[in-house]
Amino acid sequence: MNAATFVRSWPSVSAWGAGLILAALGAGAIVGPSSGAASRGLGAGLVVLGVAALVWGGAALALGRLVAPRATLVGVLAGLLTSSALMFVLPTHTSIIAIAAAALLLIVVGAAVAVHVRRHGRDDTDTTPRTAQPMSVLGLLLAASIIAVVVTPALGATQDAVLIRDDGTVPVITHEGH
Repeated sequence: MNAATFVRSWPSVSAWGAGLILAALGAGAIVGPSSGAASRGLGAGLVVLGVAALVWGGAALALGRLVAPRATLVGVLAGLLTSSALMFVLPTHTSIIAIAAAALLLIVVGAAVAVHVRRHGRDDTDTTPRTAQPMSVLGLLLAASIIAVVVTPALGATQDAVLIRDDGTVPVITHEGH
């Protein structure tokens, strides 16, 4: 694997991480104990954006190029705005850690796509054929490590924020009998 292939894989990995966090934030906003119509609407939008990010990341990695770059920029902006709006609508049950992690990963995707759009001008498509080159084991380990360090704590913080009680405590969930 060459350096260009390794760099091209980062937007995909970042999109997967952001997609997981956005979907978790959205699910928490939909089913949370104090969710209203506004938070449920934002939650549904975040779930859709999260699933779209997961699909986009897979397509970009499989094709070896950035897919639908201008639509992706719109999706990145929508993800940033919708997750930020959720902080204002449901502040006590939304994790700032998850919002920050999702924003960081979305900015990585947005920056990569913006550079691509800037280089290719008004042409949205990059039809340059590329030979599929699998990621190296080192690349996969590094990507998995980054996701583990950024996404896993954000997902845990999302659950804690949804479950937090009015007194500021988080209930302990046991899995007895499993």
